[in-house]
This record gives sequence, structure tokens and C-alpha cells, in this order.
Amino acid sequence: MMTAVIGGGLTGCLVALDLAERGHSVVIFEKETGLMQRASLANEGKIHLGYVYSADASFRTAKTLIDDALLFRPLLEKWMAAAEFDAYLTDPFHYIVPENTSISHDRILDHFQRVEAYRCDQENRSSLTYLGLTQKDDTCAATERSAEHGVRIGSHERAVWPIGIARTISARVNSHPFIEVRAQTTVCSIEPAIEKWRIVLAGQHQRQEGPFDTVVNASWADRRNIDRKSGFASHETWFTRFKFGVLLGNAAERFGGHPPLNGTGTSGPYGDSVYYPQDDSLYCSWYPVGMCYTSRNDAPDFRLEIENDAEQLMRDTWAGYAGIDPDYRPLAALNSPLRSRLIGDFIVAKGHTDIVDASSQLHERYTHGPRELAPGYWSIDTGKYSSAPRCAAQCVAAILGDA
Repeated sequence: MMTAVIGGGLTGCLVALDLAERGHSVVIFEKETGLMQRASLANEGKIHLGYVYSADASFRTAKTLIDDALLFRPLLEKWMAAAEFDAYLTDPFHYIVPENTSISHDRILDHFQRVEAYRCDQENRSSLTYLGLTQKDDTCAATERSAEHGVRIGSHERAVWPIGIARTISARVNSHPFIEVRAQTTVCSIEPAIEKWRIVLAGQHQRQEGPFDTVVNASWADRRNIDRKSGFASHETWFTRFKFGVLLGNAAERFGGHPPLNGTGTSGPYGDSVYYPQDDSLYCSWYPVGMCYTSRNDAPDFRLEIENDAEQLMRDTWAGYAGIDPDYRPLAALNSPLRSRLIGDFIVAKGHTDIVDASSQLHERYTHGPRELAPGYWSIDTGKYSSAPRCAAQCVAAILGDA
């Protein structure tokens, strides 16, 4: 079987590896100069347990994300050693609940308790543990209260180092004899070709590649646009955003050798911070500053310019996050030039309004996964970075008819 995979992010790479390992030939079409250079790299790497989705009263988002998270490590360890995965883990996150949260403190605390109960139940049922950690490794900190900054809650949630994951998975893809990577190749659409499919490439002459027995659209920002141009438009309303964060180098020395705790503000337009000891870097985002583009249309086919006034955007990000974690206050006063850079990409999800609306559909993330839009044509909505391995495995199982 010959398969075309559109998009060389984490989902596309895992689909390609799984199929190739079973003897199938795969061609990956990637618009960037290499694999895993966009959304799979430009994120905080959190492996979600659903804590931040307390606005979903149905609890379906938390359940889905916990199920995704329990499979994250086992599925990635098909392509990397356990010791290598261990080296990519971060310390746990603390959740910061400000006084102006859009969800009541009591409701958030109740949601956290439900998350822990469901996680423990699923671990007992599946014999899997979250990221392979034992209870001894993964003690939840006590809740602390602060009159100035609301409530701080310890959690079991951790992140992986996205750069390390990208390097390891990309190397496995590039070295696999059954996978061909077509970098700097933009796909416009897919066309049927007598029970098979052809890939139409963007360009002046729109040349075609193929035929392929199967096509997997694993593009992230471009996925719905490609589906629509191929005759499979979505009739649901989607919300497209572009979010950036700041990646600070030589981070430990900025805090006297003791970087701040990893944190996430909830619930509302706040941000995340996470320290990566692997390269001594610190990621920080602040939603009101970093969310620089919102639309109900597909992602634009041009790069957003976020480098203009980059230094001011970095300082504004740190200053905003310092409003919920005062340990960040010194960063806004660092001397120029800053040893940091902006990283970001599009976020695409179903919804009509932004997350400032507590009733927004963006607070629900449980409908992601692969869908066969026509025989042999699959489109994957990954949902979250942490959901990518499970979505990829589900797609391959469906393609091959596995139980």
C-alpha cells in the first residue's frame, strides 16, 4: 500500500512510522524545510490531564484527555528508549487560580478532585500510569492560599521537552527506508484517481503526485482548508487563533539558580510557564499579549509577523504573567538584548467565541480524532499536542482494519 501523509508534525510522523514499520510505503508532504518545525515544536509540551477544562460541565474533555495522556508514553516509546523519554520530562505544574477567574474556586477544586479520581480509576483499569510515573514519583502538592494571588494548587500534570521529542521522532522518520519526506512542498488539495488519490501541489502549474492508495491529512493549520478544496467542507464553526510564547535561554541564572515552579493560570485568559532543564530554557505565555490573531475563518496562508517589537512583546508577556506569579517580575526589567525568542503557531478548534467566554465551545476538547471523509481519504483533528500519539494510532488501526 502506498500512503501519502500531509503534514510532518507529530501526528503525521507517527502515522508514517506506524505504517512504514508494517511494510507500507509512505510519502510525507511537508511545507516547511523539515519535520516538526511548527505547532509540534511551538508549544509548552504539556501532557494534559484536563485540569484546565473545568468549564466543561460534562467532564467529557477531561476524560478524553486523560485517556490520551495515559497512551502518550507507551506509543512514543515504540520509537525511543525509556531512558530518553525520562530525560525529556519536566517537573509537575502548579495551577494558579486568580481572584478574577471565570469559574468559581469551589467548582475548580471539585473539578480537580474529579480529574484525580478518574485518572486513578483509568490507571487501575488499564495497568498504565501517567507518563510511566509511580505515585512515589508524582506526589500532588498541598493547596496554598494567598490573599494577593488567589489559590495555588499542586497537580500531577507534567510537560515533555518538545524540542527533544521533535529531534528524536524526526530522526526516526528520516532514517526509515520506507518513508520519503518531501520538504518545502505545499499541498493544495486531493483529487480522486480511479479508486486511488492524487496529491495536487500548490504552485503555478499545480502539478500532481501519485496515485496513492490512501491519503492522511495530518496537517494542522491547513487541514480544513485542504479538506474544503478537496470537496469535503466542514459545516461546523471553527475558531482560529495564533498564540505565541517567550522562550528564555540561560534561564536558571536569571533566578539565582532556582527557576520558578511550572505553572498554569486557570480558568480564563491567563497563561503557562514551564522550565526545561534539558537546555536551561523557560517557556512563558500570557494570553492577552500572546493571542495576536483570532478569526472564524481558516488559518491564513501567510506567516504572521510577530518579530516586530519582539522585545516589547516579551517584556509584556513576563509582566502579564507576573500578575499571577510574582517570581516573574525581574524578567520584565532584564537588560537588552534579551536572550529569548518568540515561538508560536495557530490553534484551531470548534467554537464561536474566545476562551474569555466561559460558555465557549473552546472549553470542550473531546471530539478530536481521525475521520474517513471518503474511502481512503482520512483527516485527523489532533485536538491537543498530547493527543497526537493516540489520534495517529487510531488512524492507522482504522486504515489497516485492526481491532
